[in-house]
Amino acid sequence: MDFFIKRASGKIDDFLGTVIINFFALVPALLIYIWLRFSNSEILYSREGAFYSMIAGLFIGIGSITLIKMFAIGANLSIGSPVVRIGTVILTVLLGTLLLNESFNIKQIIGIILSIVGITLLIV
Repeated sequence: MDFFIKRASGKIDDFLGTVIINFFALVPALLIYIWLRFSNSEILYSREGAFYSMIAGLFIGIGSITLIKMFAIGANLSIGSPVVRIGTVILTVLLGTLLLNESFNIKQIIGIILSIVGITLLIV
């Protein structure tokens, strides 16, 4: 995905590119949803699930804008994408540990430290 975002950046308005990316991201899920509805499959729904899905969608949109802008100002794909992805992993581990009280062991601590070292080596 990041490869194509890099190719599009600077060739389309950042926000229009985000709209197009997220619209086409909807297509496969919408087709599967329609298929499930017509096949009378049970589809789980709750207000809480819908709420958190909307929040996730907002963050995906923000992430799309961030990637396009980052590449539009000249970030290399080979550096920018890993930094964003590893940063997301670190943030997710911290959120899971701090907000959801998920377990955090020594291997995970070492993994986070190595990830931070990896980001530093890519940037420097």
